Amino acid sequence: MNVNQMHIAVQQGVDKINSLQADMLLSQEIDIELNKSMSRFINSKYGKNNIYRKGFEESQKRIDDLRSLVTEYEAPAFFKEEYRNFFIDQFKLPADYLYLVNQRSEIFKNDCNTIAYSIDQDHPASYFVVPFHTLIKETSDGTLLSEGMGIFADITDPSVGNAIIGISQNFVYPDDISALKDHYLDSSNIYPGFEVFWEQYGNLDFPNSFIVIVDTNTHSYFNWDASVGTNLITNLVVAFDGAASAADADFNNYVYPQYSENTLGGKRIPTSNEVTRELTYNKFIQQDDIFKLLDDPFNTTKPSSPLTTIRGEYIDIYTSDIFIIDNVKITYIRKPKEISLTLGISCELPSHTHQEIVDRTVSSILQGISDPRYQSHELEVRKNE
Repeated sequence: MNVNQMHIAVQQGVDKINSLQADMLLSQEIDIELNKSMSRFINSKYGKNNIYRKGFEESQKRIDDLRSLVTEYEAPAFFKEEYRNFFIDQFKLPADYLYLVNQRSEIFKNDCNTIAYSIDQDHPASYFVVPFHTLIKETSDGTLLSEGMGIFADITDPSVGNAIIGISQNFVYPDDISALKDHYLDSSNIYPGFEVFWEQYGNLDFPNSFIVIVDTNTHSYFNWDASVGTNLITNLVVAFDGAASAADADFNNYVYPQYSENTLGGKRIPTSNEVTRELTYNKFIQQDDIFKLLDDPFNTTKPSSPLTTIRGEYIDIYTSDIFIIDNVKITYIRKPKEISLTLGISCELPSHTHQEIVDRTVSSILQGISDPRYQSHELEVRKNE
């Protein structure tokens, strides 16, 4: 089913024939209930809260239920701290992470010999921060979200340098808040020379804000250092409203360049040419057990199975002096895009799951309006598998 068909199916399931009992349901309300039901569906199929008591990938049905959300992601791990003779690196989970399926590490090792290394600190970033509230604007037609963002080296002279950050699109506030976030976090919508992140990037942390990393090789006029003598630090601003030129821009909200000397943290780099690269499987350990196991010679971290823990948005990987973590690769279940009739976003789960999500939605609405049909409809829903 597409999103339109799901809405019709929900209305048909809730409304008694010719009674018009539920004809006042708004599309936004149906979207909310569909997304709640989709979330409950994912949780029940990932865990064992279903009639077969089988979790993710324990049967062919469980495999097919969530297969469209299974995703791979790979990124570097960066040095966090040292504990006795062990090293702790951290890997940041992707923004759409929901549940971890497995995790692997790409390591450097030299048999069981100690590896000489240096810590690479060369990860600076030029960036600016866009608080989400600055994207909200009042117009004569209502409250909207800004169509886009652009940077201008000098608002009085567009020829000095300007660039649009991403593809512009119309959004309405507050209905399209999630859609706008997804739009700018989709790299296919972002033009070369920019990367957009939400709230966190490396050791940067700005709640409820976009962090835009600027490649100064591509946009050389974006310069945090006023000592270059061009005065760009005082003139360079970020304009909103999808402006294609300074003449069309709205400069009510100025955002100035910022710079971080060590945004991503250091990274251990082998200095020996004798190391080999190998892919190995990580071993998850509970937080209260990790340090006991590190001190246990039979269960400590080793190249064949590095020990890991999970905290917040990070996986911590524990290593010793005989191997170094380079990259971490995970397979995970991602958050699906929210169903939205207004934006034309259909359910991302496989088509065989759509009727079950609709049935769950109908039950939720019937319960909410205290319809006596709730009990009988719930019995039918429980037969879905």
